[in-house]
Amino acid sequence: MEYYRQDKEKDFVEILKSACNEINNQRQQQTTGQRAQEADQMRCLDTLAAYYVKRGHREKAKEKKREYFTQATLLYTHADKILMYDLNHLLGRAYICLLEGDKMDPAEQQFNFVLNQMQNNIPALLGRACIAFNKKDYRQALNLYKRALKQAPDNSSGIHVGLANAFAKLNKLEKAELSFNRAIDIDPKCVGALVGLAILELNMKTPLSIRNGVVKLSRAYQYDPQNPMVLNHLANHFFFKKVCCYFRLK
Repeated sequence: MEYYRQDKEKDFVEILKSACNEINNQRQQQTTGQRAQEADQMRCLDTLAAYYVKRGHREKAKEKKREYFTQATLLYTHADKILMYDLNHLLGRAYICLLEGDKMDPAEQQFNFVLNQMQNNIPALLGRACIAFNKKDYRQALNLYKRALKQAPDNSSGIHVGLANAFAKLNKLEKAELSFNRAIDIDPKCVGALVGLAILELNMKTPLSIRNGVVKLSRAYQYDPQNPMVLNHLANHFFFKKVCCYFRLK
């Protein structure tokens, strides 16, 4: 993990691969020492799988994205043979299902299993909130984000962004704005919060609010120039601006 923290990802991957290659799948009589060894094996497999999930999530090229997710799935399947119902392992599996987009039901089942064992597990609460939001059950998403916020120290900008998005969908725009601003207080470079505030401003459709919205989108672009939400909203703004100018000239 120290290699990863130092951005030495190649060394990080090689060490984990080496450890995973040494894992013996032949299960023998269980002893305390062997159970401890199994925990180490799970940690190696799940950590490397989580790394590939993260790379796959960030990857833009479809083939490369699929390759990363396939590598992660193979590692999780390997880990299933050791301790299938380990909670951290199930969370990893649930998140890859969630990110693949077409496996919401398996993801929800695994998040629910974790919550049945540990009702205030923050990653599981956030995963369920994300699924509820995608299913347009915004009230349930809001309640789940609130539960997660109660359990987390108030330093998670991502939870506040989730709350804000749910408030916005429920047309509670003042609360949405407060939550987006709280996220920025915690993390001034929070792109999700900047985009959310920009959308609220742009939707007011006054010259001042549109200007403020574009300023926030520009800030978000500086922090993450590859972010699809930022690029999409900037493109839409400038496209419609050109269309309006064209018709005024006509």
